[in-house]
Amino acid sequence: MNEVSREFKQAVYAPIRKTAAKVVFEILDNAAYDDADIEAEGAEISKSYQMIDKVRAMSDKFATFEKDYFKLDGSFVIPPTSNEEAANTHQLGWWSRELCGADGVFPAPPKATFTFSEPHDSMGLTLHFDSLNNEYASDFDIIVYSAGDRMIAKEEVKDNKENTYVWVTGLDAYEKIEIIITKWATPFRRARIVEVDFGVLQEYEGDKLIKVSLIEQMNVVGDTLPANEVKFTIDNSDKNFNILNPVGFYRFLKERQELSISLGVDTGDDDFEFISTEGYYLTDWQSDEGALTTSFTARNVFELLDKDYIPKAADNLYDLAVDLMVKAKLTKYEIDETLNDIPTEGFKEKQTFRKALQCIGLASKSAVYQNRSGVITVKPFEILDQDTSYIYFTGPDMITGMVSPTVYSGYDMLNITFDNVFKEPQIKLDKLLQSITMTIHTGGTKEEHIFYNLENSEGVNFKCENPLINTIERAQEVAQWVIDESNLRALYQVNWRQNPALECGDIVLIEDSFGAEKQSRITKQEYNFSGYLSGRTDTKGGV
Repeated sequence: MNEVSREFKQAVYAPIRKTAAKVVFEILDNAAYDDADIEAEGAEISKSYQMIDKVRAMSDKFATFEKDYFKLDGSFVIPPTSNEEAANTHQLGWWSRELCGADGVFPAPPKATFTFSEPHDSMGLTLHFDSLNNEYASDFDIIVYSAGDRMIAKEEVKDNKENTYVWVTGLDAYEKIEIIITKWATPFRRARIVEVDFGVLQEYEGDKLIKVSLIEQMNVVGDTLPANEVKFTIDNSDKNFNILNPVGFYRFLKERQELSISLGVDTGDDDFEFISTEGYYLTDWQSDEGALTTSFTARNVFELLDKDYIPKAADNLYDLAVDLMVKAKLTKYEIDETLNDIPTEGFKEKQTFRKALQCIGLASKSAVYQNRSGVITVKPFEILDQDTSYIYFTGPDMITGMVSPTVYSGYDMLNITFDNVFKEPQIKLDKLLQSITMTIHTGGTKEEHIFYNLENSEGVNFKCENPLINTIERAQEVAQWVIDESNLRALYQVNWRQNPALECGDIVLIEDSFGAEKQSRITKQEYNFSGYLSGRTDTKGGV
């Protein structure tokens, strides 16, 4: 569950509530970031390469010798030295070598130049200055060149008063960009550019956002990694997304452009507290009938992993998972250290990244999912339950969640009661699992072993062929884990007002007409917003 304030907890289940949604859509040329070569003379602490890493704020306020800048109030930190191991974990961006004068003017204007090996197109540029200190360039020029240093566009900015400057204009086939800062808004400062985006970030909310739907799901013991999905529709009465509009956004739309969605609850006086989820990539878009609205579809990174993965030799599942992340060019990931203790012979044949990641999850008894910060997480499911549940259990059945809680509050966030549902939750029973056939891959050979569910004398047989299960001991552990999960057969579907703080993997208590409040784990969440928030929650638990 996401961390929220006390006011949010009170407001989200209030009889009368106000909700909101917003979408931040990156209409960027992603290829330009990988192709850019930067030339920018900077101070010793400057990290010019961080101007194109899509991190748009400094990690801290960094103490430097600039007049009336370094405050002794505990809010500043000493900048890292170049030989510090953690230096690259700090986000600084580019700092100019020289300071401006008392009037903010630089005697020799600092310049950052971006050159590209091939032409790129984008709907303008976005410059991010120092948002933590609310400092920015007041006067600067942006000059854009095509091949042969032919100038194709120039923006002369005077009296800027924003720490993020957005230049919206069609830029086609550019191969070089110069940013020249002539004046800073505060005297005796270095110029600081934290990020340069090759395109614009559009934010849609209120009347501009017609509707939004979000689907999040987690499949623990299945044979696929489901991709989360966002669909949203915006007001296109300004015709920005019409196909034939020569100055519109449509021609700059490309697959893999990133977006995030936020769902919020009014905690009082129109002060909305938002829960955000990041890491979604554009897959489809269309102008709707009449061209007054435009609809978009985006999915998370799992949708992009259906490509061939050629693994390297690895002795344990942790190293194999890291190799997969690196080769898939995933930079945001978290792999539990316990995977170091699980030996493997690795993959003998080529797999897709998506299938290989699912095999690693099953072989390590882990949930594999993308969290709301866009981080790919591989985490043993027993630990996941303990982290996400507020309920404390005793005895050997703690992991499967089939015992009564010893600590229980009927007024907590993790309750779905009749006060918030539209109708009584539906419940059905999943198929009985009688046995599971595990294929063990060892030394180039395959062996099949059958493991029985001692709680059921009837039911279906489940077959599992995972190339990373290489010993009878690992096969037995994984089989028992799958059996324990299958014994949680009660599948709930709840149509209700929804709570954006809840996540897949959370354990909730569901009220029914018999007075029981069944403990159940969330496996799927659907959120729908069209002026108000509602949705559906699917859970799986004991009978």
